[in-house]
Amino acid sequence: MKMGILLICLLAMIVAAGAESSKNMENISIGALVPVTGDWATSGEQAKAALEVGLADVNQFLKNIGSDKRVVLTVADTKADPTTGLEKLTALHEQGMNTVIVAGSSREVQAMKDYADENGVLLIASSSTASTLAIPGDNIYRLVTDDTHQGEVMEQVLASRNISAIVPMARYDVWADDLLKATEKGFSARNGTALDAIRYAPDSADYSASVKALSKRVKETVARFGADKVGVYLLSFEEGSKIMALAARDPVLSSVKWFGSDGIANQADLVENGTIADFAVKTDFVAPIYSGADNRQLYKDVSNSVMNATGSEPNAYAVTAYDALWIATEAKLLAGNGSISQLKAAYEQIADNYCGATGRTMLNEAGDRDFADYSLLAVKETNGKYAWKKVGLFFANYDESGFEWID
Repeated sequence: MKMGILLICLLAMIVAAGAESSKNMENISIGALVPVTGDWATSGEQAKAALEVGLADVNQFLKNIGSDKRVVLTVADTKADPTTGLEKLTALHEQGMNTVIVAGSSREVQAMKDYADENGVLLIASSSTASTLAIPGDNIYRLVTDDTHQGEVMEQVLASRNISAIVPMARYDVWADDLLKATEKGFSARNGTALDAIRYAPDSADYSASVKALSKRVKETVARFGADKVGVYLLSFEEGSKIMALAARDPVLSSVKWFGSDGIANQADLVENGTIADFAVKTDFVAPIYSGADNRQLYKDVSNSVMNATGSEPNAYAVTAYDALWIATEAKLLAGNGSISQLKAAYEQIADNYCGATGRTMLNEAGDRDFADYSLLAVKETNGKYAWKKVGLFFANYDESGFEWID
């Protein structure tokens, strides 16, 4: 607490000194790489809107305290493509930016890692969760927990649903690789059986062959364990709705429970498309997602602003981008024109003492968020209308963790 107060006082002195010394505005340049198009476009649009809310709030704060500094945010579309993301990061760095927020997937962050480390660029990731990117000492900091935590959540969900065997269907990327390993580790420790996953290319134009292979494997697994003991574990992004639309036509795939992940939780297609929604209800589909501190008033305010801008309720990863901009700004103010080592030290001190829209952001030794809550979401039907509902909660804090169904 004392360190937090000290940092606030120091930042106030920095911005006040700037106000006294110059009448001209001084820009604080920060970059943002966001998948506004591609297979994560919905989340990308929400993150972009949250960053715009954050930019307005940060600059209003600087104005209110009489500072001569203003944040200038440059947003580039990664198209959810690693190669494009690296190209855009290179361009931002060549424009003089050494602090960049990445509101995209782990495979995008993975593609940027070497460049960031070699060129002194601080990357602040607001939605990358792959556990293999949890590397102490590098230039990547993540304001979300890595997927060993989500694997623990899924282990408990599967156990509570009395699932004995899972048949995974997963994207080919580092995020799905790591989450699958994390879930399988805990599930196997409970004597569960994880079948070989059906894998598919994220940019595939047709998933019918993969769904057909999934059906065959599920049929074989049901013959061994019984339909009530088998679950399909889907690790997808927005393409998951296309996969579920195909699965809805298959009686074998409709006979078992389905489970998802943060990549598909709260996706609009699953409640707007009647066929998919009905399938989700029929198969008791449930998916965990990092929930931030969604009971905080600031979280609700940011969420409402994003919803007004995009027409859809944002997930916690989008709201995390809001916090990322605040922490990035404070770190830049504290480090000034210092080295990357000084900027990283400033970021770590700020993040460890920051409490924003998503709550406390204390970091672990890898520079990732130390702990977080997860909501369990399911599609529910009421009077012919479908909607995502919170049906469970996994909570974690300094001293304990727990899991409970709430519906």
